[in-house]
Amino acid sequence: MRSCLLLPVILFVAFEHLSARDHVLTIGGGYSPAGNQVSLERNVIFFEKLRAEKLADNTPHDLYFADGTSPLPDLQFRREGWEVPTANLFMGGLFGSERGLANHYRNNELEGVRDVSSPQAVERWFREEGSKLKEGDRLILYVTSHGARSSNKENKFNTKIWMWDRRTLEASRLAELIADLPGGVSVMTVMVQCYAGGFSHLIFEGNNQKKEVSKRSICGFFATVCDREAAGCTPDVNEANYDEFSSHFWAALRGTTRTGNEVADCDYDGNGRVSFEEAHAYAILTSRNIDIPVKTSGAFLRVKSRLHSAKEEDRDLLGLETPYAEILEQAGKVDRAVLEGLTSRLGEKPVHGAFAAQKASEVMKKIRKVEEEKKGHKKRLDGARMSISRVMRNRWPDLENRHSPGAVRLLSEEKLRIEFVEAVEKHPRFEEWERLKEERARLNDRELDLSREYADWRRFVRAFENVAYAINLEKVADEEVVQAYQRLVEAEQEEFSRN
Repeated sequence: MRSCLLLPVILFVAFEHLSARDHVLTIGGGYSPAGNQVSLERNVIFFEKLRAEKLADNTPHDLYFADGTSPLPDLQFRREGWEVPTANLFMGGLFGSERGLANHYRNNELEGVRDVSSPQAVERWFREEGSKLKEGDRLILYVTSHGARSSNKENKFNTKIWMWDRRTLEASRLAELIADLPGGVSVMTVMVQCYAGGFSHLIFEGNNQKKEVSKRSICGFFATVCDREAAGCTPDVNEANYDEFSSHFWAALRGTTRTGNEVADCDYDGNGRVSFEEAHAYAILTSRNIDIPVKTSGAFLRVKSRLHSAKEEDRDLLGLETPYAEILEQAGKVDRAVLEGLTSRLGEKPVHGAFAAQKASEVMKKIRKVEEEKKGHKKRLDGARMSISRVMRNRWPDLENRHSPGAVRLLSEEKLRIEFVEAVEKHPRFEEWERLKEERARLNDRELDLSREYADWRRFVRAFENVAYAINLEKVADEEVVQAYQRLVEAEQEEFSRN
């Protein structure tokens, strides 16, 4: 008799689960045409493929991108095989800047753009569409844009999303908008902008760790920490060159990369499916960029747990000095895969987390040294440049203002253009100028390589700390905090498709 009474309840719960819907909100694009690289458009297109393949056909999707539906050019790209004319290179290098000379602009080619990317448009979405979501629904929020540091000295995690016309949306404001969603609506977000890690504190009310943990189920995955720029934005149209966080994250969930290659090695726990947590791990292990990816559970632990310290109450806790073998033994399957994968990439086995932290510090010192070299090198480069530009100005006085009609003719009339190029190339310091530019490029490459190495060591430290923090949590926090952490981990272990 009792089982018969329970049947309607079971059927009701099952119906509620089946009727729950996903809602997708994508915020993309830059703050201006010059800051709206084609890779941001391609990110949206790649995500659209995943959405179409993995979510139900009737899944609502609202896209806010750059200047919206305006027909004006808003997207920056570089044409493959096109080279900047030599005269333009010389003019830019001597009298302005070579930066952006190879860029072209067109209107974005995205379909279904709802409106301009702006704080007002996003707030309107939450007011008009977000309010219609029902208990059990899931909001998937993808941000592929630029970001800015926090301007709040009291909260470095209150970072910003750059939107069209140089407007910004702060993490604290987004937290307020999410808080106003109907009860029982969960949120999963992926963000790839610079300083994206600030939004990992959406799990706290007002995006403020000093306040209570949000009662809403919120999990997120972010390209990098709150005080670091992210990789990825580029006018390059060749997607084979893309190495940004969401490229790898979405590829893991889709099972296929941007370029159609199969992804089959990211089911780290061997249960036959790929979770958000595993996609995050795959991005960490596959990318070779400057990012230090962040997940919400790691952000939670750094606020609610502690590591070993000299304090009496912390002496028995795990910490950076804990042997690597001990951390590895207690790590879950996904964390273990990250630690072992990074160890293999780094080429040496850290004895403990402190060793990796020290390595990162040593690499950072090398980066600072290169930065100082670049300062000294710039003085020499500027000396050669100014020497050549003075002679060119004396030869063509119109160059005192490179926008003057006479200066423009040096680029537009073939005879004058040839004379200008020959005059520059015959200058006694031309070869020195060219050599110094090549040296500058090598210094930039050296700095980038070191930044990638630094990121790898910091990724290891963060993964190492995540394990230690998680083991320590039950020793330093009450049951309510432990349960909140467990619910967060469960949300991160969900799949993209709920079918």
